[in-house]
Amino acid sequence: MKLGAFWWFIIDVLCVAASFILSFAVRVPFPYLERELPRFIDLLFPLIILRIALFALFGLYRYIWQNAALRETVAVVSATVVGSIVATLLLVFVSLQDPIQEFPRSVLIFEAAITTSLVAGYRYSLRILDLRDLEPREAHIHDRQQYILDAKIQEWLYNAPIEVQILWAESQKWSLKRVLKRTFDIIVSLTALLIFAPLLLIVAILIKLESPGPVMADIPKRAGRHGVPFKMYKFRGMVPNAHLLLVNNPVLWEKYRRNNFKLLDDDPRLTRVGRFIRKTSIDELPNLINVLHGEMSIVGPRPRYPFEIIAQAERFPETIPDILKMLTVKPGLTGPWQVAGRSNLGYEERTKLEAEYAENHTLLGDIMLCLATIPVVLRQEGAH
Repeated sequence: MKLGAFWWFIIDVLCVAASFILSFAVRVPFPYLERELPRFIDLLFPLIILRIALFALFGLYRYIWQNAALRETVAVVSATVVGSIVATLLLVFVSLQDPIQEFPRSVLIFEAAITTSLVAGYRYSLRILDLRDLEPREAHIHDRQQYILDAKIQEWLYNAPIEVQILWAESQKWSLKRVLKRTFDIIVSLTALLIFAPLLLIVAILIKLESPGPVMADIPKRAGRHGVPFKMYKFRGMVPNAHLLLVNNPVLWEKYRRNNFKLLDDDPRLTRVGRFIRKTSIDELPNLINVLHGEMSIVGPRPRYPFEIIAQAERFPETIPDILKMLTVKPGLTGPWQVAGRSNLGYEERTKLEAEYAENHTLLGDIMLCLATIPVVLRQEGAH
């Protein structure tokens, strides 16, 4: 029998509740149990909601990590730590407002440790018992282009220089650099989402007011690290079904292709709100959700469509080693292409920059690129 995401959700809720109850019983002296019980009950349900929401954000209810126990454990730990930080900050704020409401924060520390052990432990046990409802990777490939890209990557790797093959192999292992980068991504994306929440809401309302259709763009999946497809969240700046209108319009498609698969300034599919949010890069703010999910990074190569990678590799075969290097890291919200000229860069130059980044990126370098992105976005350099 396979256990689906619904049962994971139920078990996770029970684990969080059991952890909080146990930590409360251990850390609160018996004479004070009755006094603290009302506050315990008040905190229990918000804590469960916070934990489960973060588990979802960190991808623990998606089936893409087959045979990746370490990655799943890291996600459990990361989600729990972030949740504990948020909960602690909220408790500190409440206690500052009303000292009488102060709650022993050591309970949260114990609860986090127990939750991590229980959730990671039962998931690992189910993995061993083969009770997880794991989908094969092919279940996430919905179009012919993705199949072609997967085959092309294997072909390119077989013929790639040895240093590229080594870089690809190393990118499949966990390292301190990757842990630091992921930690940076979580902190920055979560903070940015909280800061920009009002702006995100306003933009969503404006999009709905101007034209019918979804708030988020309905676009094909992008190729992530190692070519694995993912759905990229982005505000819709065009009329509904814009991608279908593009591929079914030979004239527009040819212009788009000749422009290195970049949006045209006079694209008839753009809405008024769309022109503004694209020019200011506001349309890309929902990418922060992808960063929090772990599909993207704050800093990395530009996210590309599978068909774009294939077409450009055929057009510029000399860039294939750089394409492979680029695919060893997650695509980013910003990156060297953003700072160096964005849409003004040609494909070969952009790919070379991103390949160099993939080989040599550091946490300090990511921070510097983030800082350098701010004036570029404000000046709207190379934005289309």
